[in-house]
Amino acid sequence: MNLAILGMGTVGCGVMEVLSMNREKITGLIGEEITVSHVFVSNVDKERGVDLGEAIVTDDIDSLLNSDEIDAVIEVMGGMETTRDVLRKFLEKGIHVISANKDMLAKYIDELALVAENNGASLLYEASIAGGIPIVNAIEHGLNANRIHKVMGILNGTTNYILSKMTKDGWDYARALDEAKEKGYAEADPTNDVDGIDAKRKIVLLSRLAYGLKVDIDEVPVAGIRDVSLKDIENAMTAGFKLKLVGKSEFDGAGMSIEVAPVLLPDDHQLSSVEYEKNAVYVMGNAVGETMFYGPGAGGPETASAVVSDLINCMRNRGVAQRSARPEQSAHIKVSNVESGYYIRFGSDQESVSEYLAEKNVDYRLIDATDDTTVITGPIGQEQLERLKNDAQHGIRALYQVEGN
Repeated sequence: MNLAILGMGTVGCGVMEVLSMNREKITGLIGEEITVSHVFVSNVDKERGVDLGEAIVTDDIDSLLNSDEIDAVIEVMGGMETTRDVLRKFLEKGIHVISANKDMLAKYIDELALVAENNGASLLYEASIAGGIPIVNAIEHGLNANRIHKVMGILNGTTNYILSKMTKDGWDYARALDEAKEKGYAEADPTNDVDGIDAKRKIVLLSRLAYGLKVDIDEVPVAGIRDVSLKDIENAMTAGFKLKLVGKSEFDGAGMSIEVAPVLLPDDHQLSSVEYEKNAVYVMGNAVGETMFYGPGAGGPETASAVVSDLINCMRNRGVAQRSARPEQSAHIKVSNVESGYYIRFGSDQESVSEYLAEKNVDYRLIDATDDTTVITGPIGQEQLERLKNDAQHGIRALYQVEGN
């Protein structure tokens, strides 16, 4: 079979390496050799550091679109509308597409899935959610006997690395971010990571998959970690919690709550042990109960592992009638009605905060009163929480949900 690869950066080179070092096994699994016949890049003269064999290397995408020799396409070049349009054309020709492009898929996956379905092609995207963690396959196949009602995860290695350095080494945010850049975990412009945008795209794809519903990414609330204070991390540790950036959604059969935000996880929660650049996804099903999937969320060979796995599964299932997993209905996004505890740091003295919370009938335990007054409340609902947030007198300086409290 002939394969075209769009993009030959870190992941594209990783795909070439995986195909080469595991060639014998891959050939045995699909029953034929995979030949990389075409490679699309923006600069044909750039040295790639990987053997491209006899592949035609080109910056002319039309030459690929007009070719009748391509059986499948791997897209690892990134981009939004232009990339969507290119992939759409391949799918219209019945050519299978494997993509690691979470940015584009989070917005356009339903559109592309319909084109794939109408033309007998496959659209696979394992690598787009959690890098090398096989979460798509796990939900589509390993957990398909369940009604899933909750998914949550640490879905961004950059932010998890920063928060781990702040928690374990006592570094402030700026120092931790600088080291993340030095190690290659953060981009020169880390906006998408530290503002939670990357995690938002991934929780949209996860939720669509888990509940079988279309999810409008523009409806998903998001908060990042730029304003996380070392003081709050230390207070959380004292109280038996870790602060993590979490993407989370829950579905009750009628509506879906979904968000990305820093939350406090109890020390004994499965996700609390996920440190540095690692990712993990926590899934709850009505039959299996709690499950967690852990591993590398990024990296060339790691992400390439998921990409090539999609390719193998696609080729093994050729000619087999597949029941469409494309959602028909859109999710009703709502605010969660589950009561939760909250970590709140007030800019007022302990006595006035105690009187204020008593007036509001909010139970709490005191965490720190050295300078500000920090508490963890008992379970409260959204209405009560909004009243606390709207109070200007006591100056809320930090507020985080406590998971499982």
